[in-house]
Amino acid sequence: MYKNIILAIITAAVISGCGGSTEDNQTSGKTQSQPSSGKYALWEYLVPSVDTTNKYIRTTANSTQKYQTRFVKEGNRVVETSDYAKNEQTIYTKNKTNITVSFLKDSKPNGRYDLKLYVDIDDIVTVKKSDCRLSNHYDTYTIDGENFKDVIEITCANEPGFYQKGVGEIAQKKSLSTSGKVDVKILSN
Repeated sequence: MYKNIILAIITAAVISGCGGSTEDNQTSGKTQSQPSSGKYALWEYLVPSVDTTNKYIRTTANSTQKYQTRFVKEGNRVVETSDYAKNEQTIYTKNKTNITVSFLKDSKPNGRYDLKLYVDIDDIVTVKKSDCRLSNHYDTYTIDGENFKDVIEITCANEPGFYQKGVGEIAQKKSLSTSGKVDVKILSN
């Protein structure tokens, strides 16, 4: 369940406003042009540069949860598995012209979308039309007392996700519509 929240930001999106399912992308027919260059190489921010296990703390209005996410790098492919959803995987694949983010549940395909390789501030990050944009870059960024360097912010449906170069996702904020409070996920390595 929380996997879908993460994916809604790009991720974490990855799923709600950033690209939708493969079916949505194929039937929409609205493709954004693929820039051959941009200041920010998304691959360098979305996934860790080496195999790693990241520890996250998720705080909601009523609870705090800790979990770990394992990233295994295999060339131009990174497989993400979290201990809160062991039957799910997110697979990032760097291709010649884009980045494909695929989701598996119980070893079966469960959606995918494609991201641009390079973007600038205010660019849409998905290959297909969406509202997911690279909204900011921070030399340093602090959230809940944790400090990070070289961070990009991707915003989908007015909800930001933060990604540190060489590390991957470091934080996510999601509004809880009924309460007006915010669900925050943060890297706590």
